[in-house]
Amino acid sequence: MLSGWKIINKTHYTIINNNSKNLTDIEYFNSFIYQIYNKMAFKIFDNNLVICKPNTMMGNYNFIRYCNTNISSDVSNKLLESGFTLRGSDIKGKKDKFGDECIYCTKTCIEKKGKSFSRFRNILKRYKLHFDTIYKTGYNDDIDFVVKQWSKHNNSKHQIKLLDVIKQFLNIVNITRIYYKDQIVGFSIVEIINKNNGIIIQRLINPEIKNIIIEPNILIHYCDCLNNPNMFLNIGASRNKNIKIAKQKLKPFRFLKINRLVSKKKFTKEDWSYFKKELL
Repeated sequence: MLSGWKIINKTHYTIINNNSKNLTDIEYFNSFIYQIYNKMAFKIFDNNLVICKPNTMMGNYNFIRYCNTNISSDVSNKLLESGFTLRGSDIKGKKDKFGDECIYCTKTCIEKKGKSFSRFRNILKRYKLHFDTIYKTGYNDDIDFVVKQWSKHNNSKHQIKLLDVIKQFLNIVNITRIYYKDQIVGFSIVEIINKNNGIIIQRLINPEIKNIIIEPNILIHYCDCLNNPNMFLNIGASRNKNIKIAKQKLKPFRFLKINRLVSKKKFTKEDWSYFKKELL
């Protein structure tokens, strides 16, 4: 089971994307970009595409099968018996520690009907969407500016590294940049998975705008929905309480339950060495 895996790279896009074309429940880790960013691996096992994240920490060796790729129950059972942890929306186990993933319906957001969207209507009116506030599409240097400012403000470099990966795949993403009186508010990058589903792979607010605009995340989200009409967008889950609250303020259409099932068998250092030696 540990032989014949391949670390995902750009040459594997067609193989993985073809599997996602007919999926209706898209998990965050169905993102090809995020799979590359996290150095995940894949293998075709009995005609089933299996995506896995190998991980070693403090003497523990883990192989986690990520995301539903419509694999058979027989393959799932074999993975579990071999020591793999199973994680995904198709798994019947314990709730994953990151919780449920937020799914937004862009059509519902664009219509902004009902009491639940009253805050949206007020913010859009206050900042005069299509007049003082506009959105543009595609990549330009303003995105690098926001990422660098955000990274400096949060003393973190992971968003810079993620953007470096995204730049290699601009042909599979929709980018929305939002401006208020010619100053960039922020941006959102959606990886298109199939005709109905996308994943919000990177979305950041310009730290310099927070003293000017109340709830800039609403402006970014609404413009993102305008740029991705008639789609369901997954923004993932989070253990951070503030991030969870921020995501829920954007009125998710539904939550995708992610479960985890841990194998009773444990992998050893020898298993890890064998896996690395047998990588294709």
